[in-house]
Parts: sequence; C-alpha cells; structure tokens
Amino acid sequence: MTDNSDDRQQPTTSSNSKDRMQHFRQQVYYWVKQIPQGKVSSYGHIAKLAGFPRHARHVSKALGLAHSDLELPWFRVIGSDGRIAFNSDSPYYTEQLNRLKKEGVQFIKGKVTADSFWSPHADDDSDISAEEFFR
Repeated sequence: MTDNSDDRQQPTTSSNSKDRMQHFRQQVYYWVKQIPQGKVSSYGHIAKLAGFPRHARHVSKALGLAHSDLELPWFRVIGSDGRIAFNSDSPYYTEQLNRLKKEGVQFIKGKVTADSFWSPHADDDSDISAEEFFR
C-alpha cells in the first residue's frame, strides 16, 4: 500500500498561539505605556485597545510577565470598577495606591475618581506607533 500523505509539516497550533500571545503582549505593553501620568485605565479597556476585547485577565497576566526593562507604568491599570485589583492587605496594593496618589490620582471610598480615567482620542498625536515601539 502506498502512502500518499504529504510529508510537509503543517503549522502547529501552539506556534500560532505563541505568536498571537506575543502580539497581544506587545499591544498591551504599547497601550499601557501610553497612559499619561495622573491617569488610569482598566484591564478591559487595555484589552480592547490591544484588539482583544474580553481578555482583561490576560492583560493582568501580560503585565506580570513584562520585563522590568520595559519600565511599564503597570500601576496605572486598575479594575473596571475603579478599584485596585490587588487584595487591600497585599504589598502590591499598597505600592499601587501610593504610586497613583503620588501622581495625583484621587480616590473616593477606594475608587478612582472618574476624571482620572484615560481614553485615547482619534486625533491623539502619540509620538510613535505600536510597530515602531517594538523595533
């Protein structure tokens, strides 16, 4: 019996998945870098800007995996309810709270005030594009 199967390797799902996750992380890092001092954004909003709506939890994971050399302002990303996502008794909560307050972010009853939320505008003159950021 002759085997007529093609010997060429098909792209693996894991390779495509790794590429997709790398692209996702790069987009997350780019958008987090865009959040101005004294402003915050939510995990969900960053996921949406990155092109992956409904992947807010992955934003948190991506920030946790980010190398410190990127100097990302991770502390400017909070929950969609306006609260810091860490448990209030954790050192990360305290660090994030202190960093945000130092930048002038206001809190009322544990929530960031609405005027502290950042949203990029279509006419935003960002200095670089996402593609240039990672060259």
